[in-house]
Amino acid sequence: MLNDKIFFLLASFGSLLWAQVLDTIRLSWNEPPFPIHPSKRISEEELRYKKEGYFVTGLPEIERNPINGLGLGANFYLYNNKTQADPFFPYTPYRARYTGFFKVFQSGKWQGALNMDFPYVLGTRWRIRVDAVFENDPNWQYYGIGANTLQPLRFVDKRTGQVRTYRRFSEYFENLAVVRPGDPLAGEAAFVTDRHYNELDYTENLYNLGLERTFAGGRGRLFFGYEFLRIRIKDYFNRPAEEAFDLEGQRLRDIAHGRTKLTEDYLGLSEGNPWQQFNIAGYRGGDEGILAFAVMYDTRDFEPDPTQGVFLEYSHEHSRPWLFSEFSFDKNLLQVQAFTRVLPRQLRRAVLATNLGLGYIWGTRVPFYEAFDLSSQAEAGGTEVLGGARALRGFREYRFTGPLTLLFNVELRTRLYQTYLLRQHLAFDIVPFFDAGRVWNRLREISLSRYKYSYGAGARVAWNQSTILRADFGFSTESTQFFFGFGHIF
Repeated sequence: MLNDKIFFLLASFGSLLWAQVLDTIRLSWNEPPFPIHPSKRISEEELRYKKEGYFVTGLPEIERNPINGLGLGANFYLYNNKTQADPFFPYTPYRARYTGFFKVFQSGKWQGALNMDFPYVLGTRWRIRVDAVFENDPNWQYYGIGANTLQPLRFVDKRTGQVRTYRRFSEYFENLAVVRPGDPLAGEAAFVTDRHYNELDYTENLYNLGLERTFAGGRGRLFFGYEFLRIRIKDYFNRPAEEAFDLEGQRLRDIAHGRTKLTEDYLGLSEGNPWQQFNIAGYRGGDEGILAFAVMYDTRDFEPDPTQGVFLEYSHEHSRPWLFSEFSFDKNLLQVQAFTRVLPRQLRRAVLATNLGLGYIWGTRVPFYEAFDLSSQAEAGGTEVLGGARALRGFREYRFTGPLTLLFNVELRTRLYQTYLLRQHLAFDIVPFFDAGRVWNRLREISLSRYKYSYGAGARVAWNQSTILRADFGFSTESTQFFFGFGHIF
């Protein structure tokens, strides 16, 4: 089955490349062949800096996050903007984009991806996207499923033997790493460490084909797509520990890992038995076939880095065995994004950017990791929640997870300076931000209490407008975190 998916992906890449060749040799129109609303037109200021033809941006890629440490790799972005004679030149960030990257982190995590994106392919209302994503993360975070994850961090203090609440994640993690006597009734070794209590070894292969058709002058978009994922999970329970320490900080040898949070939930030992309560599955991973549908309304003036407009989305994902899936679930998302200029006469370019997303997943057999992202069809993989680089940036990745998830972000993207360097246009922004969100078990439980929030500040560098470099410092009651990567978080 996997070989068929790879063949399908390669065939899709080939057909899209051929479509671009045909599109390139077509005669240009003076005007688009169908109406495009003026709100979709790029601002004159941004249009002045838009490059023509093919160009490449790419560099050795550096990423930093608090879980996996420093990541090194490389990426490339190959764009085709065509010329100013092309009728779509003022209305699209590009006519074709080919991207790829590969990164390896200090923790051993690695990621790679190939993407292709063609707005108004062959001069039609259709847009085609193809994605292939590959990843292995030995430190994938897991804090449970459901509203119970909103509780403070708790674990047995290995100095006193009493259950303790931890205010800061650093203290909590330091306690987990200390060796303790194992519980033979739980199948543990004589001495164990809990260093990976909230972690698992996660491997993902993702293949995605998406078709979009515009309407309402380019402001509306209908999306249809198919996604195939192969997920493999390895738990750390009873695996040899790579390092272990006693209470005095002395390194110990021949120590195993104790029972993890993932195993406790799988065995039904956690409070409320959330896996049984929400029909959760996927302890060892599995194959997923997903049919996706979305309707979007988009008036953003420049998709990679908007200055004004709104983006509205309703998305639905459907997974059943007839789609080559081991699971049966449905997943919904309502998302609203808004961009508006602030003090346009006093500030050259200050954009207030807001994002609100509400996601809900249910089914008779739900893979637990599908609750860890909001299923936006605007990009491959959706938005990971709650915690990490794109959601509650002051909390650990996936810190709060449940069947029903709300996320709110607000950023003030303020331009400080822009220039040309070696014929490359560079623009520098400063970005204060605020994130909030929470999870519930059911729709009827939605309330205005117990929200988690984080705040911070970051910087952005826009390279030839379409490539965004991002650095963020996030603060919360549990952690202070730093992230460096590519692209706006929304």
